[in-house]
Amino acid sequence: MEENNQAVAATEEKTKTPFSAKAKEWFRKKIVNLKRRPNNIPLVLFAITSVLYFIWLSTYSQALYPWSENTYLKWTGLMVFINVLLSLLVLVSHIYAFPKRQKPKIMFLVLVVVMTVVMIVCDIVYYVRVEDFLAAQTKTPSNIDYIDSSLNLTIAHIVLLGVCLVVFLLLPVYSKLINKINTKVEVESATGNISDGAIDIQED
Repeated sequence: MEENNQAVAATEEKTKTPFSAKAKEWFRKKIVNLKRRPNNIPLVLFAITSVLYFIWLSTYSQALYPWSENTYLKWTGLMVFINVLLSLLVLVSHIYAFPKRQKPKIMFLVLVVVMTVVMIVCDIVYYVRVEDFLAAQTKTPSNIDYIDSSLNLTIAHIVLLGVCLVVFLLLPVYSKLINKINTKVEVESATGNISDGAIDIQED
């Protein structure tokens, strides 16, 4: 009986998978998923950019609300609103652009690019109008900290959108590079530890 227990313990010890192997397998599966849907990379970047912009809305509100009637800032609120709307629509368009098991939809691909460019233009208009507003003031506005923060966030938003656009446009290039990554695993034969060949296991 004791010998049987020792044999079972020895078998369990052999079958235990080390953490490094588990981590390697986890990364392999993630790469396999990327090989199947590399468009998830720009989608994640767009999602992060949109979430950050939504978080920054309170700063924009504090910067613009006291000066809502000012001539220089007349259109800045509209620029922020357009960016909020397009931040949502660009995600929807991106999802529809890459339907499962179908070719990418050209119309939605174009929409993603157009929406991103429009958001960048809105940011530029916001930045220029706020700078003109500050230049026209004879004294420093009481909410200057919020105004300066909104300008910095606008620059950050432009940079993030630029990165998203570049990654989106280069999707065909790095998709080919990702597909070259070897994610195959060797499967041993149950009858004699003879290799049956390399297969690429994919997750559904």
